[in-house]
Amino acid sequence: MRIEELVIEGFKSYPVRTQVTGWDPSFNAITGLNGSGKSNILDAIVFVLGINDVKQASSPT
Repeated sequence: MRIEELVIEGFKSYPVRTQVTGWDPSFNAITGLNGSGKSNILDAIVFVLGINDVKQASSPT
């Protein structure tokens, strides 16, 4: 799976429609100042995928 575009609106620290594009197919990093909403981008992706616990989803079984 590859993310090409992310649109966040009314979610946590993104009350205004925010569109993130230009994702590199081999590497991506979310950077920014403290409190800028970096972790909320991951939270939005996890929410759409229906994952309840990120730690549980990423641990090997």
